[in-house]
Amino acid sequence: MEMARGAGPADGTDMMPKGDDLTRLGEASPSGDDSGLPDVELGVLSRARALVPRVAARAAAAAKARRLPPETIAEYRAAGILRILQPRRFGGLQGRFSLFSRIVEELTHGCASSGWVYAVLAEHQWILAQYPEQAQIDVWGADPEAVASSSLAPRAAAKRVPGGWRLSGRYTFSSGCDYAQWAIIGAFLGEMGDPASIAYLLVPLAEIEIEDDWHVLGLLGTGSKSLILRDVFVPGHRVVMVSDLFAGTPPGAAVHPDYPVLRAPRGYLVSYSLPPVLIALGQRALAIACRSFADRVSRGVRRLADSEYVQMTLGEAAAAIDAATLMLHHGRETSTAAVSSGRRISEAEALRARRDMTYAQHQVAWAIDRLCELSGARSVYDSDPLSQIRRDVQTMLTHTAASRQAAMTPYGQMLMARHRANRG
Repeated sequence: MEMARGAGPADGTDMMPKGDDLTRLGEASPSGDDSGLPDVELGVLSRARALVPRVAARAAAAAKARRLPPETIAEYRAAGILRILQPRRFGGLQGRFSLFSRIVEELTHGCASSGWVYAVLAEHQWILAQYPEQAQIDVWGADPEAVASSSLAPRAAAKRVPGGWRLSGRYTFSSGCDYAQWAIIGAFLGEMGDPASIAYLLVPLAEIEIEDDWHVLGLLGTGSKSLILRDVFVPGHRVVMVSDLFAGTPPGAAVHPDYPVLRAPRGYLVSYSLPPVLIALGQRALAIACRSFADRVSRGVRRLADSEYVQMTLGEAAAAIDAATLMLHHGRETSTAAVSSGRRISEAEALRARRDMTYAQHQVAWAIDRLCELSGARSVYDSDPLSQIRRDVQTMLTHTAASRQAAMTPYGQMLMARHRANRG
């Protein structure tokens, strides 16, 4: 099966950016400028970067197995990168969200599925730290390296019983569940459909059945299987209200008063968790396309590199990807500085962060579609690197983190409310 000339093999080992293949806004690395990082953060980031060629070499195996190889999770643990957002009390780094987010971006340059699963498992340490104290002891007391997968969209109402709740149902898209010890499950604690009653219930994965149903278009290696709960009992202390997470008032904020990340509204920081995967894929796609077109000849006659249409399309795609990358890096650093200051984060700031990251993802998706169209018929092959990236991106766009309706509608409502207030 013929592949695009100049593109890498199907295992992803040649998809890494090389030299000056990418315009990175004057930065020294794909995820930003290292010059102002504290030594501790620089050390963690360096260990994460050392894993990029390793996850790239395993990308094909992950896709075939439909989950990450166990070696990848073991290396995440050895590097300490899963514990960035875990509080110090339980042995974590109690670090800044920006460090975690940068590692998501870096790992994606090796393997999108590896970056995605890392984003899920490491970001959930933030959620775990927001539960009541006893729940955190349940999770980390005997196993400080425990992690949680999730299925956060509420699909059933929990039943109130003495001492807690009982919950049943099928919960989909639990990325990384094969390597988690706990699951965070979204449920209604009141009437079905009442957003004010949505909570996250914490359940040991030993009490859950994993359904191996992850046969999908993209992100093949994430192992995002379904979780089956059969009348599982959840103690009352293993519950946190979603409204508290989005207001920045979870029980865990009082447990760790010296960790400002726990008081940050979830909507303000979560946009820098999964979106960096899609944006980093844009950087990869541009590098692959430039290498491919550099020496490619159309129908044995014309060098594509000499075509003004090819040059224009590459320029437009590069502009969209660079703009999205700039939005990610600027927003991430701005949000980290705001949270570290300890000041109150406004609802408008949280809505804008989600707006920006949703817009950035769709800009990158547009650019990748243009690059695939430019690549022509070879992009229909499963083995084509651009085709692989496009399938991953199409899969990511179905996630709520990329939903234009969920991001743009609340922002538009806020603008209209401001306009009416100003007129009144």
